[in-house]
Amino acid sequence: MFKGPLIEIIQLIFKSNRTNWDIISVVLSLFSVLIILFVIFPLRNCGRGLVAKILGDDTPERSGMLTLNPIAHLDLIGALAMLVCRIGWTKPMPIDIRRCTKVSQKKAVVLVSLAGPVANILLAYVLTIIYKIVMLSAGADNMTAVYISLGLLYTIQISVFLAVFNLVPIPPFDGFNVLACFLPGKAVYFMQKNQQIFYWVFFALLIFGVLDVPLGAATNGIIWLLEKASFFIPAAI
Repeated sequence: MFKGPLIEIIQLIFKSNRTNWDIISVVLSLFSVLIILFVIFPLRNCGRGLVAKILGDDTPERSGMLTLNPIAHLDLIGALAMLVCRIGWTKPMPIDIRRCTKVSQKKAVVLVSLAGPVANILLAYVLTIIYKIVMLSAGADNMTAVYISLGLLYTIQISVFLAVFNLVPIPPFDGFNVLACFLPGKAVYFMQKNQQIFYWVFFALLIFGVLDVPLGAATNGIIWLLEKASFFIPAAI
């Protein structure tokens, strides 16, 4: 799950028995990650900024980051990490929760924190509909449609996974910001004080595959729900 297209390209170069399918798979993997960097990441950031603006905070707009222009959001290290291991990040969207005066600060934190993952899932839903339309209109025997559908499936999976990933309830992820609104102050302080420990333990479990099952199950569950929610488009036989 965490092997990015750059690693796949290196492995392909040194592979002695390369096939056309191997090359196509790497191209689709690279394409899907570029879509993440240039479409999904900006959309997620804009989702957070737009919700903050609706709630009364004009900081995202004044910073010039309330835009879908990917250049405004790209972090070079985060983009490289995405290409290497499919886990990346963007420049942080500047938001001042104190300016979100249309609701309580607690509600503002919850809404702004959920905006990013929700944007990821909504995009995955739109791509699910496009995928079903492509397969239904072209048929499984059309190889161009198959390649396009594979690229869409890659992108859907990564988009949903990023939503699940950001909902992990430890700092500094969005899931912790939501959880912190419902925890006692002492518990929040303890988690923030030990943020680095939680962070590195989490990534150690991630690297050694301990979290593959729960994260994979959550990702596949959401993808299944998105497929069911697009019931008005029949699946191609």
